[in-house]
Amino acid sequence: MATVVLKNVNKVYPSGNQAVFDFNLDINDKDFIVLVGPSGCGKSTTLRMIAGLEEISSGELYIDGEFMNDVLPKNRGIAMVFQSYALFPHMTVYDNMAFGLKLRKVPKDEIKRRIYEVAATLGLEPYLDRKPKNLSGGQRQRVALGRAIVRDAKVFLFDEPLSNLDAKLRGQMRTEIARIHRNIGATSIYVTHDQIEAMTMATRIVVMKDGHIQQVGSPEEIYNNPANVFVGGFIGTPAMNFVTGTANEEGYFTLDSNPSTEDSEPVVHSVKLPSDKFNKIKELGLVGAKITLGIRPEEIYLDDDNLKRLKDSQLAVKVEFVEMLGHESNVHFEIGTTQVVSVMSSKRKIKDGESIKVAIDLENCHYFNAADEMNIFNEGYVPHVEEEPTDLNSTTEEEQSA
Repeated sequence: MATVVLKNVNKVYPSGNQAVFDFNLDINDKDFIVLVGPSGCGKSTTLRMIAGLEEISSGELYIDGEFMNDVLPKNRGIAMVFQSYALFPHMTVYDNMAFGLKLRKVPKDEIKRRIYEVAATLGLEPYLDRKPKNLSGGQRQRVALGRAIVRDAKVFLFDEPLSNLDAKLRGQMRTEIARIHRNIGATSIYVTHDQIEAMTMATRIVVMKDGHIQQVGSPEEIYNNPANVFVGGFIGTPAMNFVTGTANEEGYFTLDSNPSTEDSEPVVHSVKLPSDKFNKIKELGLVGAKITLGIRPEEIYLDDDNLKRLKDSQLAVKVEFVEMLGHESNVHFEIGTTQVVSVMSSKRKIKDGESIKVAIDLENCHYFNAADEMNIFNEGYVPHVEEEPTDLNSTTEEEQSA
């Protein structure tokens, strides 16, 4: 078994800056965990604390049930793959892969067996006598992977290993790393800012923001049930659209609109909510409150069949511009006060400036309380209520008379 457990882990630098707050995560044997989030969210710092390259300010780290806070990196049973490959330029591929094994006094025959076995898996056999300068970026990355694999570590750590590669090679290496993980079954923790890498490789994703965990779940859970506005907007390409409005007692949702001007009246968009969505809004006391509707681009339709099916959520819009991407097009227009993008088949010819009807699949949209940006369908969700400030100078009539 190769499990990793982090309990209430914090990282505070001597300057007082805190990079990671109360990080809790149980990683199971053979999991492929991806820590994802924007730059500066604390994901690499968390990985480095697991590796022993950063000191844990408070909290506990366990690997295979053993307390690791004060254990040296070389004794933690981990192997790390860096963004920069970290290969020795004066050594051949073979010697780079053998370096760690030689330090551990592994017999020469065993070193040779492991290296040739891993080289065959990674397609590196023709390059074992070459030096890194004579390899492409993808080949260097495979050498870095191979060096980690031959160590037969308990846990593999990846710190944005593909960020230096071009788009096509990144796609190939994503597939390669996922295949290697399936073959060797090692527990892996992978850091990236690229949500496509997270969605395609992970068994579970940890979404981070400003040092805090926002949500932990499978790619399907993260995509289909985002915990809050941040997660919904971070995961998915093109990004989720967000439009704000209010629901009335009749179950209609009116989107915020631009104020009227001398030249034009505001365009008012109002749609009929599905009964289960409206009942939840009513149950939580959010009728009349600001609700942020999260709409995936693929949940906006303009074909005749879906316009008929979604007749209660049709809107008249004017196309601003169209991005042709091959079999799909990104169609940009405005709903209420918000710029929106929809993904549609390129077979449907749409022109810039064209007036069209679209329909929103309100049953599959996401509903966030605008006050706290949380998904109102989260299990056990209770809306945040601002407490009225207490006037310490005020007194009741009874107190005055006393």
